[in-house]
Formats: sequence, C-alpha cells, structure tokens
Amino acid sequence: MRLPDLVRRHPAVSGFTAAHLVVFTVIGIALERPFVWVYLPLMAASIAAVMVIDRRAGPLPGAVLWALSAWGLMHLAGGLLGDPSGRSSILYNWWLVDGWVRYDQVVHGYGIAVVTIALAHSARRSDRPVLRGFAWGQAIGVGNEVVENVFARLVEGSNVGDAVNTAWDLAWHLVGGAAAVVWMVRAGFPAISDRE
Repeated sequence: MRLPDLVRRHPAVSGFTAAHLVVFTVIGIALERPFVWVYLPLMAASIAAVMVIDRRAGPLPGAVLWALSAWGLMHLAGGLLGDPSGRSSILYNWWLVDGWVRYDQVVHGYGIAVVTIALAHSARRSDRPVLRGFAWGQAIGVGNEVVENVFARLVEGSNVGDAVNTAWDLAWHLVGGAAAVVWMVRAGFPAISDRE
C-alpha cells in the first residue's frame, strides 16, 4: 500500500481525515455510542479502498479526496452527534426540511455522488467511465444498505431505520449518482487526453 505516498501528495486532506477520525472516536467513546465500533472499521476499509484505487487507477485528484473525506466526516457526525432539534438522539434523524428531507438522506445522496465521481475517475481510461462510475456507485450504495440492515439486527437501538428508511436511502443514492453523472457530462469528463 502507498499510504505514505498518498499522505505525502495530500498532507492537508490526510491530516484532516486523521483529525476527524480521532475526534469522533473520542466522542463516540465518551458518549458510549456502540456505533463507533462499526464506523471505525468501515472508515478504515473505506480509506484502504481509496488507497487501492489511487494506486491502481490514480492518482485521484485532491478535490476528490477532500470530497471523500468530507463525506466521512458527515457520516461519523450523523451517527455520533445528536439532532440539534432535540427530537432524536442522532444527527441522522434531523429534519432539514420538516417532513421532507433528513440529514441522513443528504449524506447518502452526497456520498454516492462523490463515490460515483471517484469511481468514474478510476475508470477514466475505459470506454464508458461515467456509466461505470454510476453503476459501481449504486452497487456500493446497495452494499451500504445491506450493512446497515445487518447492523440494525445486531445492535438494539441502532437508529438505523426500517424498510422505508432503506427505500429512501436507495432513492437518494439514485439522486446523488444521477447528479454526479449530469455534472460529469456537463464538465466533459473525462478529458480526451486522459484516454490517450
């Protein structure tokens, strides 16, 4: 693995990622949230996946790494911090637009949008990088829902949600992936020079 090379190329985003992992680990332990013991291995696996993609199909642009790190921060905050409205014990249940849009849905949409762009970038020398990025992003979204549902069955009071929550998460994955596709197509991704 080329973690030192990735850190050397992107010290600011690497430091930011390490800092929010440490901060949210301390918060999770202090608040006695069982989710921290699920989030940390998932974050480690996600970082390892980014390293593999960067090594085999990279280098990934700094902007993509920042966006992925921000998603990690949003994800950790969602499960470990409280709802500012006081209606729920976790931020994920916070209604940004009452009855319509929750923090959880925005995080799912944003996350799959960023993953779609990262995976399209990793496939930029293929014949259909945007389509591949979209398909892989949706597959990761479905995998995430499987993990969430297993977690909900194993951890009482997990606040993960029910089948309706899963359906909304999948819908927001589609919204995020579609938004990423529109953005990439409008931006002319990938550049012709990337394919040569």
